[in-house]
Amino acid sequence: MNFIKKYFIAIFIALAMCGCGSEPKNNAEDVAVAFFDAIYNQNNINKAKNLCTANLAKKISKYKTTKNVARRLFNMSFDSVKIDAALGDIQVRDEFRTSGRLTILFTGYRQGKIYKDLKKIKLIKQGDIWLINKLLPDPIPS
Repeated sequence: MNFIKKYFIAIFIALAMCGCGSEPKNNAEDVAVAFFDAIYNQNNINKAKNLCTANLAKKISKYKTTKNVARRLFNMSFDSVKIDAALGDIQVRDEFRTSGRLTILFTGYRQGKIYKDLKKIKLIKQGDIWLINKLLPDPIPS
């Protein structure tokens, strides 16, 4: 009986040690939500630029502020916003593993009214890191 307890304790410690050393890897959804959160909620243009490719970061830099990026590049402005990744595109990204498209859903307030919008983006994987590559044309034409 004592041997069994020691055996289970040894396995538990081994599993705990394996889990402690690994860093959680961000998936494409986490990167996309963090990118838009940096622009719309955190007002942190540098964080947003770190989550995208060099070409998109250069384009974002031209606008100087997150408010200009939101208004001019993404054609959306909010006082506060909730950002979610749509689940429909996960299968496409898992199939190719190096690039994919993702639909981002925005639910936010502007001047006391609720607005909903969505944007489609293309992501690429460089090494183990997903980066936003470009904004795709609006999925729902106005």
